[in-house]
Amino acid sequence: MPTPSVRRRTAVWLGAALLAAACGLHAFDDGGSGEGANPDPSSTRSLEGAFDYETMDDYVDEVVPMITEWQRATWPDLPSPRKVTYVPHGASGPEGCQDREGRQAVYTSESYEYCGGDQIVYVGQDLLWALYDRAGDAGPAVGLAHEWGHHIQSLVGVPAPQTPEASIQLENQADCIAGAWVLFTKEKGYLELPDDIEDIEQLFPLIASAESADRDHGTLAEREKSFNLGYTKGVEQCDRFFPDTPLT
Repeated sequence: MPTPSVRRRTAVWLGAALLAAACGLHAFDDGGSGEGANPDPSSTRSLEGAFDYETMDDYVDEVVPMITEWQRATWPDLPSPRKVTYVPHGASGPEGCQDREGRQAVYTSESYEYCGGDQIVYVGQDLLWALYDRAGDAGPAVGLAHEWGHHIQSLVGVPAPQTPEASIQLENQADCIAGAWVLFTKEKGYLELPDDIEDIEQLFPLIASAESADRDHGTLAEREKSFNLGYTKGVEQCDRFFPDTPLT
């Protein structure tokens, strides 16, 4: 889990830069009220093709309220991450976590990660644009929901992984949580169907970990199964990954 000393970096999302899919997730005109907004379905607009490299920060501002709304509906007593930090090209700085080598982690424009030490989701402009440009708008949004899932795991006390197998289980649960968020957007009418789901399904063959002894993320089959579990049955089913530490 994301602990005060270790960050959870979704490194395999780098592979999504190879995607060529397009999605049509909707966002809302919140009048500039940001994270605290209450989206109105009557004011939806597609995020597909609405942004360019220079306006990736605006994309983040559109997606975060949808994830925040979901958290408030699902975990009303849990605080959101302290913030989602957008990292523009060329910027970098220390995180409140350590990397896998035990050194202080550094955020850059290639970041896409949650740091439990400072309870911040770091989203780098360059990686975000690669995802948005190649995968359409739903790919990076699902990635943000996955990172948000690590925040939820840390708050409810999901045990910190001590082995690669435990890390895989943690990441698979975060995929399940991301799937539950997509289900929420569907139920709210924020999702364009069937295109969004078809495009999300194209994501996993490119981001799944290869079969190897040292992998710390799920294989294609594991990630698809985990995501679909959350998407078809809701976040309650994500408890099966750590039955002794229920999410809800």
